[in-house]
Amino acid sequence: MKIKVTPKLVTTLFFSLMILSVGFFMIEKSIDFFNSEFAQNESDFRGYLIVLFARLFMILGWIAVIAALFFRGHFKDIEKPKNDLLELHEKIEKIEKKRFEKKV
Repeated sequence: MKIKVTPKLVTTLFFSLMILSVGFFMIEKSIDFFNSEFAQNESDFRGYLIVLFARLFMILGWIAVIAALFFRGHFKDIEKPKNDLLELHEKIEKIEKKRFEKKV
């Protein structure tokens, strides 16, 4: 069975790895925190919750950005931004060349 590598497959794999790695990290840190003596202190628990939710919102933000880019079609033609930049560079060089010729 041959697996065809498509942008959709790569994006799905990237999403899955990102969510799993951050999720496992958050679970591991939660277990470490609740097994320590700091879990009994209310101010330490509030600090733990702040860090936990900050990481959660950060991962949700990245997922939202990547999903928006995917649905707008930015992963369909990866070479397009490079080609656009090269075309813009050529236009700028032509304009500068015309300006230089007018001065001389």
